Parts: sequence; structure tokens; C-alpha cells
Amino acid sequence: MRSAIPAVRRVTRASLLAVACLGVTSQPSRADEAGWATIFDGTSLSGWTQRNGTATYAVVDNAIVGTTADGSPNSFLCSDKDYGDFELVFETKVHDALNAGVQIRSQTAGGPKGRVNGPQVEIESTKPNGAFAGYVYGEAAGGWMTPDAARKPHKHFKNGEWNSYRVLATGPRIQTWINGEKVGDVVHEERYKTHPKGFIGLQVHGIGRGQGPYTVSYRGIKVREVGADEAAKIAAAPASAEGFVDLYNGKDLTGWETTGNWLPQADGSLLLQQRPGETGYSRFGAYLWTKEKYKDFVLDLEYTYPPGGNSGVYFRVADRKNPVATGIEAQILDCSKKPAGAPMTHHDHGGIVRTVGATKNMSKAPGEWNRMVVTCRGPHVVVELNGEKIIDTKVDEGPMKHCPPEGYIGLQDHGVPHALRFRNIRIKPL
Repeated sequence: MRSAIPAVRRVTRASLLAVACLGVTSQPSRADEAGWATIFDGTSLSGWTQRNGTATYAVVDNAIVGTTADGSPNSFLCSDKDYGDFELVFETKVHDALNAGVQIRSQTAGGPKGRVNGPQVEIESTKPNGAFAGYVYGEAAGGWMTPDAARKPHKHFKNGEWNSYRVLATGPRIQTWINGEKVGDVVHEERYKTHPKGFIGLQVHGIGRGQGPYTVSYRGIKVREVGADEAAKIAAAPASAEGFVDLYNGKDLTGWETTGNWLPQADGSLLLQQRPGETGYSRFGAYLWTKEKYKDFVLDLEYTYPPGGNSGVYFRVADRKNPVATGIEAQILDCSKKPAGAPMTHHDHGGIVRTVGATKNMSKAPGEWNRMVVTCRGPHVVVELNGEKIIDTKVDEGPMKHCPPEGYIGLQDHGVPHALRFRNIRIKPL
């Protein structure tokens, strides 16, 4: 994984995002059912090729045992076959002083002997404060794919014992389980574009000279390739994480108040369809407002806009009759046509209005679904858009420092022609 083994890992944002499992896949699959293929036969390394590093791999007691080499960089034993959409199960155990990982959809840069790169499912022993085992890292591919706010240390990994892993990769979505417990659920469009398919790799992490030797072991490695229809269904479905509750029930406006024309749809989405003559953003009563106030939370929602569509997500609003002056807005705006590399202002997509612009333009094209996750803990506000963290700021240090620490949540009605759809609106109070 990373170039050196850290002695201590710190987490600066401990908010938990949607990390529970999709209902239809909530239990570990039986790897002896139809469609599963054993890719390690328990007796030889047939079908595998080592790339990078000088660590050694050997079959011992029906397991692949990787042993560190003095001063070696990261080593990888890689499947000769590539996989795109799939379900992977395996067991692993690792020396407490070593971290490791399993590469998925990975590649080599500059030819077969080049640097291994791509998504990696983390393996590490549990420390007193927990572990990052099961989260997804971009090996030589941008660093952590699991957002900072979602990497909450846990104790699902059992030190010195065999641990069962399950990985479900469908489209841009990667879900992970350890010993039957859901750990990660990340959607990363950018990495999927560069790594839609690739090999599976068993890592032995590099160590410094004079350390080790340490071992990491793998066994029971089996794969089920997922068909296009199943993959599309899984990748598109939202996670229903523990602790999250639906703000919109998909049927009616229970729990909300508005004078606007917000219309529940048969597919569970919510259509904002302005009536003739309803123009302008200052019709504050037409916004869709929660009846309850919220303080610290993770808000997770999806939306799609028309060309040039404009809206916003309001939170911690003290007065629903004057949200601009008494609350905070995360901007929704079709910036899909904005020139590549152009700076994003606080009024562009994902920006915190009057505060800070997004670090990156993650706008999808009109008609496609965007997913925004807003995490508020005290003055700290983090916004993730379509799998990328684009805002990390403190609102008590700028123009919004007057806003209260608690208030209503609202969706903006910007008037004709800004008809939008919303779906999967949920919240986790912190």
C-alpha cells in the first residue's frame, strides 16, 4: 500500500458515511454455488505471476504465504486473468507489524513489469484504537478512495487469526465486508474510468532494512463474475447504512413543509416542477423544508438537473423565511460545461455559498444522477460529490460564522426553468 509502514495512524474526520450493505447482498455468499471459480488451487501458484518487489510467495498448508524481504518495495502476486465486475471472497491473516492488501482491477504502468497500480482493499491488524482494514486505497493511484469522513477505525479484524473478506465490485461501486461485518461502500467514478478491469493482486508490503521478516497469508480465494444486469442494479442502488434514516420516504411529503410544487414519482424520486409564473430563488416558502432541526449529521442525497439547472442544499437554517441570511447552502448547479481546469467559485456546483468553492468540478451531465454527501460536526463541514471530497472547511472562520449550530434542512426551488429530481434523501445524526 503506502511506501512505508506507519507506526501510528491518525483519523482527522471520524464521521461514518453509508457503510452498511445493500439488502439483497447483506450476507456473505457461499463460494461453492454455481458461478464461483476457485483461483487458487491450494497446492501451487499456477495462474499467478509476481510483479514488483523481492518478497517471496510459497504454498504452505493450502495457503499462499508471502514473506517480506529486507529492504524490498511492495511486492504483488497477481492473477493472470483480469476481472471487471465481480464478487471476491478470501481469508487472510497478517503479522501485527505488517500491513498488506488485495489489489482489484489493477494494472501495471509501462508494461508487464511496471508499477502495480489500482484499487486495493486494505489488510491491517487491529490496534488499540482500531484498524482501517477493509477500506479502499488507490495503490499508486491517488491514495485513499474511501473518503476521509468514512474511514472510521473499527475492530472487525481479528489479530493472529484467519479473517474472511468479501469484496463486491460493480461499476464505480466497491463494497467490502470483514468477518461478515460491512466495512466499506465507496463510489469512485474517476478511478472506475481508469481502472474498469484488471488483475487481482496479493500484496506483501515493503519494509525497511533490518526489519522482519514478516508474513501475510491468503487462502480460499474464489471469484464470481457479475453479469451486466446484476452489476448495474447493485451499482445504482444506494447503501442503507446503520444509523441513517430516510428524510424522504419515496411516497409523500411526510416530515416536510412547502408551498412549492414538489411531486412524488412512481419510481421513488421527487420531482420539483414549478407552476407557470413561479420564477426566482426568493420564494422561500416554496423550498422543501424539514419539520425538524438538525445539528451534527451526515446528509446523503441524489439529484439530477436539466441543462443549466440551479438549486441548493440548505442546512442549519434558523429562519425558513430567510434562509440565505440565517443558514448555509451547498450549491447545486449544472457546471458540466465549465471549461476543464477553470476555477470553481463558491457559487459553482458543490461550493459553500459565500464561503469556499469546490476543489474540483465533479458535475455530471444533465439528466444523470449526482450524489452529494454533507457532513457537519460542529463548525467543520465536509462535502463529497460523486465520490470525491471537494469541500473541507470550518464555517466559524468566515462569512457564515454567524449561522447557528442547529437548524432546518431545505432543498431550494429556484423557479422556472429549474425543474429537478431528488431521490434517496437520508440523514445520520451524529
